[in-house]
Amino acid sequence: MMEAVVSLALPDNWITDVVEMYPSVIRIIDTKEMKEGVRDLVQIDVENEEDLPKVIEHLRNNPNLFNVDISAIDKGRALAAFSTNQCVACRLLAGADCFLTASTTTRDNRLKWTMLVTQKKALQELIENLEKVNAQPKLVKLTELSDSDELTKRQEQVTRMAFERGYFDFPRRIGLKELATMFGVSTSTLSEILRKGQRRIMMRYFSEHRQY
Repeated sequence: MMEAVVSLALPDNWITDVVEMYPSVIRIIDTKEMKEGVRDLVQIDVENEEDLPKVIEHLRNNPNLFNVDISAIDKGRALAAFSTNQCVACRLLAGADCFLTASTTTRDNRLKWTMLVTQKKALQELIENLEKVNAQPKLVKLTELSDSDELTKRQEQVTRMAFERGYFDFPRRIGLKELATMFGVSTSTLSEILRKGQRRIMMRYFSEHRQY
């Protein structure tokens, strides 16, 4: 099992529209392949709180998005689920044997995908397909994950509590700030603990359920 970090050009779609109009960071939480396009679950964090209603309205009125379910979960944050056939890069990812664990926009107006990969061939094929659609992919890092990358007791405790309290539900029943207060840590520290916990849980799952 490997962890790959790939940087790519922002696709010409709703993401480009939002970040160009409103300073924000967009995280793709999950992408599911559909017959005609993909369905995305995303988190949007705006720099200026007053921009959030505008972003929500913009997405609801976007003709390339359908079955839109979006709501503000904090003063400067929204969670949205919708379907689209506009994002070619998303469709390529959804059809690849690579498992997205994090996706976020960066300050240089690119996307950064962090993925779990079971075979280098699958990653190579994804990068080649992204090049064909002019997504300008760059492999930033490829790390072999060892058996020593097990869940620590702290990570398991935090991830389990987050799961039981509804952090992974949609819509979320508890936010990052509330969880951070419960554990007496900063939101950035808690976010990192959860990211590592989720990665190791996924690594363990896919190692035990190999399809080859």
